[in-house]
Amino acid sequence: MAKDLENDPLTKGVTFLSDSQSDFASLEKHLQSGAFGVLQDQELHEAQQDLATHQQIAEAIAEGFPWVSPEMHAQLSQFVDVILPTRLDSPMHFRILKGLVSNIKDAANAIGLDTDEFPHYACIPTGLVNASAVKLPNVERSFLLFDSQLFLYCHLFAKSFARCVPIVGQDKVISYSIEIDKVESRVQAEPELTTRLSDVLFAYATTGSPGNAKQYFPEQSYVPLIDVLRDGMELFVVGHEFAHIYAGHLSEILRRFSLTSESFDADKESHLKEHEADCLGLLLTLKAMGKKGYDAGLSYVGVELFFASLDMAARARHIVDHKTDDGYVDLPSESHPSYSKRREILREALAMFISEATIVESMLAVSAQYQEITALLWRYVKASR
Repeated sequence: MAKDLENDPLTKGVTFLSDSQSDFASLEKHLQSGAFGVLQDQELHEAQQDLATHQQIAEAIAEGFPWVSPEMHAQLSQFVDVILPTRLDSPMHFRILKGLVSNIKDAANAIGLDTDEFPHYACIPTGLVNASAVKLPNVERSFLLFDSQLFLYCHLFAKSFARCVPIVGQDKVISYSIEIDKVESRVQAEPELTTRLSDVLFAYATTGSPGNAKQYFPEQSYVPLIDVLRDGMELFVVGHEFAHIYAGHLSEILRRFSLTSESFDADKESHLKEHEADCLGLLLTLKAMGKKGYDAGLSYVGVELFFASLDMAARARHIVDHKTDDGYVDLPSESHPSYSKRREILREALAMFISEATIVESMLAVSAQYQEITALLWRYVKASR
């Protein structure tokens, strides 16, 4: 049961929507009742609501990047007059979620979707890499709920993955090589790179919390690649969950692009819904990434990398359970298709969303190279265990 923070001095400067809006009050009660399971990160979220301490931590993190501009430093470290959905939310991660939601809403408007009644959204402290779209009893709007470990997972995976890609030019624009032989030469020369990736995957596999992996600051030269990979992963997750709210209208929306239920070859209704949400999530991600200035290829990479990362994490769990990844199979669950099937459907959907065949071919070619890198890195991760 959560402690009563209403009059706690640690929360000075924080306003909770659950104090004034019944929908958020209902969410808070559901969380406190255990309806969403054990709240493993509750104390972490509550500690962040001590804004004085949180500001010190954020400033220390910002100072770990001595190359950041004064403006970026202020953006990273300034937490005042924070508004949170509930007493169980995280100032840091809700700020991330709020930015992602803004991007997805803009993308939804761009394709003609009505966002006037956009669902509520919040971070929850279940300590799991998870997200869901839920309708609580006696509330007006649905909720998009994201565990903060999910955003941390995307960041840590993108960071460790990006650092394995060699830099081949640093003139006006930093250039990275995704040629497989150059990637292999880099990870062979610096085994620490795949150790960092292994830490993230096995922290997730053994504890369920990727935040238990060893922390470190990336080099400045890798920040642009980390950003694009992480942005693609996180935007897709938010876009996918937003798509579930449109469950009754997804077929109609996707039919505009000649995507029908037959396109997904799904035996289960639950699998069909996941494929539909994936496709709308993909479309929203491409729109949002394009607005950020990313080219088509990089806009798509993060989407596929999200599923590739989950497949690697599942392989890591198999090793934990069986001491080897021999016998691992990417199987569907009762509620979700397999990772490989979801990626296959998304590749087919690209041709429906993008009219220029040459652009689609380029996006798929870049994605294939990243997939080859993923397979290579997994071999090194496996060999290190």
